[in-house]
Amino acid sequence: SAEVRSRIDLNPMRAFDATDPATRATMTNAPKLLDRLAPDDAEHFARVRALLDDAGIRYEIDPTLVRGLDYYTRTTFEFSSDALGAQSGVGGGGRYDRLIEQLEGPPTPACGWAAGVERMLLAAGELPVAPQLVDLFVALAEPDGARTAFGLAQEARRAGLQAQLELTGRSLKGQLRYADRIGARYVAIVGDGGDPTARGRPAVSLRNMESGDQDDVDRQSVIPTILRGSRLS
Repeated sequence: SAEVRSRIDLNPMRAFDATDPATRATMTNAPKLLDRLAPDDAEHFARVRALLDDAGIRYEIDPTLVRGLDYYTRTTFEFSSDALGAQSGVGGGGRYDRLIEQLEGPPTPACGWAAGVERMLLAAGELPVAPQLVDLFVALAEPDGARTAFGLAQEARRAGLQAQLELTGRSLKGQLRYADRIGARYVAIVGDGGDPTARGRPAVSLRNMESGDQDDVDRQSVIPTILRGSRLS
């Protein structure tokens, strides 16, 4: 088609991106780029595929795949979802070894990608929902403990725990019901301890939701206790 011919004149690689049915049919019999890779590039692509295999990631090799930007080198990729119909693309990207140098920066081989937020949300709606595992729910017995509660949730996340924080202004009873409903393993109740800490910050009561045990704990002991899975006295 005239469109494809104009693409070839500007950038021959863009012919692979043509949607014209006759052109697509012709391309199926055209020489494949993968059959003409330089030895170093072929070895690199084999390593990429081996890593994907080791990670258990399913993929399909598309010898006609091209991206709309010209700075990619070696591998390009796209994510797609059957849940999106004909417009199945969710995102894509690739490797660009010389882009930063072209912008007068230092040699910086890199890989990047981009995705459409709306398309990810549409595709996610068709996926099975994994059960949400919450290690810690941080409840507030007193509003003055909000800053301590926030810091505790952040500390838990930095330790690799899944943590949620009370943000809705519910009563303590309502917070505990919610923690039970989401299956939280532990609840840290800020401002509900028997004695405040030496510095006057809100005390913390830690409840094991499986056993029902609850005890006042030192603020610094909350996360280590959860990581150890210790029983409370």
